[in-house]
Amino acid sequence: MTFANEKKMYLTKQDKSKKGDIDSLVLPLLNIINRKEEYYTTSSCSGRVYLWQGSGKKNETNWITVSHEPIREDFFKVSEPAGIVWLRLEAFILHVACRDLDSANTLLEASRKIYKKSSILSASNKIIVEVRGSEFLEMPLYNDNQLLFCGSRSWLVGYINAKMGGIAEGIRRFEKVIKKIQRREI
Repeated sequence: MTFANEKKMYLTKQDKSKKGDIDSLVLPLLNIINRKEEYYTTSSCSGRVYLWQGSGKKNETNWITVSHEPIREDFFKVSEPAGIVWLRLEAFILHVACRDLDSANTLLEASRKIYKKSSILSASNKIIVEVRGSEFLEMPLYNDNQLLFCGSRSWLVGYINAKMGGIAEGIRRFEKVIKKIQRREI
């Protein structure tokens, strides 16, 4: 199958993410990338903050509440949590299929201007570039309904929202970088 056919087929697939749709913050960036002949996006998250319980493995994690937007203090209200409830903030992440190694290297070079942890995730069957931010926070928040964080909740909300604002600003800067990528003629 040609890259163009793969792209067309992939971009018409139904969203299978836990959320069920694309984050509005990252949608303009995805549209810019998907308009370029050499690329198509396969998955993305604009960054999120959530409360969770479980083992931490993808299929063994129960999201109690999640937000891809700034939060308020009521975000932390959990009714009678049994066991440990974790607070996690995750950075922006994006997977992009590339036509060839040349286009992957071009995307990687552009990505690293903002996202230093970007890398080629796969180069065998499909060439996938992973663009990844570095913002991260994880901490136990409750243990058997007892709040473990002894600081101010309003401070914690401000801290998380500042991180989320930084993630959003990075995505906007990345849009400008991606717009400048030109197709390389071979």
